Order: sequence, then structure tokens, then C-alpha cells
Amino acid sequence: MQRYNPPSNWPAPPSGWQPPPDWQPDPSWGPAPPNHQFWVDQPPEDPHPEQRGKAVTITALILAGVALLLCWVPIVNNAVFFLGFIAVVLAVIALVITVRGRSTMRGMAIASLIVGVFSLVGVLSTQALYSSMLDGVSDAATGSDENVSKAVETSSSGSGTATAPTPSAIAGSVSHPLAVGTVATVGKEYQVTVTSVKLDANAEVLAANRFNDAPTGQYVLVGLTVTYIGTQEGTPWIDLSETFVGTDARQYDASDCDASVDQGVMDVPTLENGGSASYQLCMDVPTAAIEGGKIFVEQSMSFNDKSRVYWAIR
Repeated sequence: MQRYNPPSNWPAPPSGWQPPPDWQPDPSWGPAPPNHQFWVDQPPEDPHPEQRGKAVTITALILAGVALLLCWVPIVNNAVFFLGFIAVVLAVIALVITVRGRSTMRGMAIASLIVGVFSLVGVLSTQALYSSMLDGVSDAATGSDENVSKAVETSSSGSGTATAPTPSAIAGSVSHPLAVGTVATVGKEYQVTVTSVKLDANAEVLAANRFNDAPTGQYVLVGLTVTYIGTQEGTPWIDLSETFVGTDARQYDASDCDASVDQGVMDVPTLENGGSASYQLCMDVPTAAIEGGKIFVEQSMSFNDKSRVYWAIR
């Protein structure tokens, strides 16, 4: 027989309580008060079993949300990665608790895990993007320095004096544009040639596709040939940006032209090292701003104009 020590003050048992069938009070306890039943304290039950894991689930969701909101901020996203990692760990713990306890918080735990994973992916993606941008800036600066060095060598070979030209005097600059047909290196990944510039291409562009509309100003059709000289692979319509600079001090690019042309840049495939392709671009430019304008080509992800190379239109 199992022995139970009664409380010292003989409290009244809970309503409806019944003692175990094989249990009897110890005779040494003495007589029990009238109408008294012995009872044993039981550990308190969880009053809200359906909310087990609520605290850790909410914590994981808050951390994951903050990490997702800040994952795109430079420098800050280095610390955000650890915040997102902690959120994922807490979300996994919350998911285990809610599944085992059959808690209604399981859906929120799953949402916390998904948001935490997205925050980690966002941090890695944005860091890769920013790193690519910084590399592009560095390449552009290096390419500009190389152009200056080549100009210095040319000057020294002709006069015997190594005098660095001013930036405005470098071939391919805004004040010294290259002639049509001249090859130039844009950044470190492309050799570009503006092969042709047709200043009045209305008839040709309209004939290319019967759905092309008449221009707002005048269609200028530019032909280019590019060669990828990088070490990986290149996609010209993503990597390069071509712009017509009008005499009205405004810039016009292919987005200003809604017409389709025969050799569009979107038809150019991805290029490996040494691969070349030719394509055409049309710009819709005000007629009065065309004569005397220029064309420049630069890297698309460039923060400054150091990667720009200018060509004259005639």
C-alpha cells in the first residue's frame, strides 16, 4: 500500500476528487475530520497548451522581420546576417515545440522560419551585388589610368617628353570623341566599335516593323560591334549602356525609342572570351538636337563616367 502524508492543516479536497482505489490513510494519523477526503497535490497543468512555444515563436518572427527589412542596407547587413541566423535557429526550435505540443502557433513558427531564410538569402544577394558594383568602379578607375598611361607613352614617343595629358584631351573623352569605326576598350571586359550612325533613319526604322510608330522627333540608328575580352561571360544588353548626347544638353538612349529594329541588342547571345556580335540601337532624338551631338558607351553598373568612351556622329 502506498503511503501518503497528509497536509498539516487537512485541507478540503478539490470538488469531485476521488482517492486511488487501493489507498488507505495511515492509522497513526488519527481520526480525520468529518466528511474529509484525503487528496494529493498534483503538478499544475498548462492552462493554455494550445499556445506552447508562443514566446520563442514571436521572438523568431520579430528578429526575422527586422533582418529582412535591413538586409539591403550596406555594411549594416553584415550584422543583419547574424540576426537572421539567430531568427532561423529560434524558428526551428519553435517549430519543434509547436509540433510536439500540437500548438496553434505552428503556422507562425513556419512563417518565422521562411522569413528568416529569406533574410539570409537577401543578405548574401545584396552583398554579392554591392561587391560586383565596387569591382566595376575599381575596373573603371583602372581602365581610365591605363588610357592615361597609353596617352603618355604616345606623347613621349613623339616628343621625348613624358607629359600626361589633361583628362579632356584623352582620345574618347567628351571633348575629343573618337571617329566612327574606331575601336575602344570600355571598362575591362569589352572592346567596342561604333560602326555607323544614321542621323535620319525614320524610313529604315519604320520599314523594319509595320507596328513601329513614327518618332516624336527623329530616329537615329546606331550600329555597334562589341567583343567580350573578360574572363567569364558577357551579355552586352546588360553590361553596356549606349547614349546619344544631344546639343540640347540632354541624353537619349534606346529606352526613348519604342520601335523594333532588324538587329536588336536583345538578339545578341551571351558571349564567351573573344566572342563578338553586332547590333543596332535606335534613339528618338529631337531633330534640332541631333547635329553636333555625340554618342558614348559605358558600363551599365558604373557610378561615374570614368568608363565612358565618346564617339563623334560624323
